[in-house]
Amino acid sequence: MMTTNDLKGRVVLITGGRRVGSELALLLAERQAKVVMTYHTSRHAIETTIAAIHDRGGEGLAVSADLTNAAQAARAVDQASQAFGGLDSLVNMASVYRRTPFDSLQPGDFDDMIAANLAGPYHTAVAAARIMVHGYREDARQRTIVNIGDWASERPYKDYLPYLIAKGGLATMTLALAKELAPAVAVSMIQPAMIDPPPEFSDDDKRAVLDQTPLGRFGSAGDVNRLVLYLLEGTRFVTGSCFRVDGGRFLGVDS
Repeated sequence: MMTTNDLKGRVVLITGGRRVGSELALLLAERQAKVVMTYHTSRHAIETTIAAIHDRGGEGLAVSADLTNAAQAARAVDQASQAFGGLDSLVNMASVYRRTPFDSLQPGDFDDMIAANLAGPYHTAVAAARIMVHGYREDARQRTIVNIGDWASERPYKDYLPYLIAKGGLATMTLALAKELAPAVAVSMIQPAMIDPPPEFSDDDKRAVLDQTPLGRFGSAGDVNRLVLYLLEGTRFVTGSCFRVDGGRFLGVDS
């Protein structure tokens, strides 16, 4: 059973997440968690969210880091732990989503997508897990890592090859970490479909996505974050699981 006290005093690190992550940070602060958010290019959005947490009487910290760099990822994790005396949960939300049609692919497209969508979460998770495992030895309280993937890594669509390869690697990383870190740390993944259409999407682009979504709508930040909260505070018996939050997109629609 989920209670609003399960996260009181817990330290949660969220990587990136200008929209969904910012809403999650505020929800966590309402539950009296201590929230740390990283940013690389979205300083204003993240610092605005942390300021809102402070205005509501909560505890939060914004940390600058390029998580694709292992040393910077480790430093960000250390800052979170040192600021609040430990680390209980990590939500790996930072991601880059970019269209890369096959005919125009460049080697750098692969390097960029792997760095942002796989190397960054990997470096952050490894650094966080080392602190979490140590904490578990001290108090036997299970810690949690939640990775944010993509439903399409299991049913790819066209024009996003490097991105989907990276997200597929993140799914494998989730399973491998769950095995490595049990019982100290529970590791799961959420695989959303489109939450908010990218700014460059035309009305035709949006309609094409909706036409392939059985529930006929885009997702909301809340659709993802309610599941994040469940994994952080509502269960102690889930690890190595990948949850699609996709409006049925994986199922497709009848022709």
